[in-house]
Amino acid sequence: MKKTALLLSIIAIIFTACTKENVSDTPYSDSISGVKIRYVVNVVDGSANAGKSSTELQNAIVCVVVNDSVYETQVDNNGLAVFNNLFAGNASVHVKCEGYTSANLIVDLKAMPDTTNIYDASNRRIVTSIVNIFPTKGESLANVSGKIYADLDLTDGDLETVSENLNIRAIVNAEDLYKFVDHDCSGGIIDLSYEGFLFSTANSSGNYSLILPAAAIGLDYLISADDFEFYQQITPTTTERKVFRFEPDTITVQTNGNYIHDLYYEF
Repeated sequence: MKKTALLLSIIAIIFTACTKENVSDTPYSDSISGVKIRYVVNVVDGSANAGKSSTELQNAIVCVVVNDSVYETQVDNNGLAVFNNLFAGNASVHVKCEGYTSANLIVDLKAMPDTTNIYDASNRRIVTSIVNIFPTKGESLANVSGKIYADLDLTDGDLETVSENLNIRAIVNAEDLYKFVDHDCSGGIIDLSYEGFLFSTANSSGNYSLILPAAAIGLDYLISADDFEFYQQITPTTTERKVFRFEPDTITVQTNGNYIHDLYYEF
C-alpha cells in the first residue's frame, strides 16, 4: 500500500495552473559563472520496444516550474520540449498528452562538474530529461481478464463463481516506473509520480476484464477487489454470514498481451 500511496501522491506544485511566460534573460547564480541553462525534455512512448517519439506525442505539453517562474511548451516533431535561459535550482516538471498517462517529476537543474556538462553554440549548459509516458488507448494496451471464485458452499467441495457487484482495480507498481525515466543525463531525477494508472471495472456474472497500459519490457500491476459478505452454506440446512476478502496480487503485462488471471477470495 505504501507503493500505491506513492503513486497516488500529488506533487505540491499545482501543474494544472501552468501558463506560458516569457523566459527571463536575467543571469542566475550558479557555480559555473556566466553560463545559462538550456533544458531539454524528450517525451517518448514507453510502450515501444525502445523508447521513441510518435505522431500522437507531438501533442504533448511540458510545463516547467523553477524559481517561481512557470514555462510551458508543446513538443516538436521529435518529441522534444526546449526551455532556454532557465535559472538553476530544482524544477517541477509536468508532462501531459491526450490519450496517455501523465508524468510529474522533480529535476535537479543545478550545475554539474565541468567534466560532465554539455554546452550549445550560445554557451548554454544543456540539461536533459527523457520521460516515458504510456498510451491509455489504442492497439498497444494489454487485456487482463478472468473469473472470480470463492467457496460459497462448503458442502460441495468446489469453488463457486462470485456474481456480487464488485469493483476490480488495477494500479501500476510505482517503483516499477522508475526504470522508464533516464537518470543518467545531466538533469538528475529527484522524485517521480505518474497519473492515469488506476483502472477499475465491475464484476459481471463472475467475470471481469481490464484494459491496461503496457510496455514491451513489462509493467507490474497490483490487482485488488472489493470485500463482500455472503451467507455461506455450511451444511445442507444451515448458512453462516461470512465476509470474503481478496488478497491483492500482482501481474506483469506486456504490450499487446492477453492474460487470463482468475481471482480467488478467502474469508
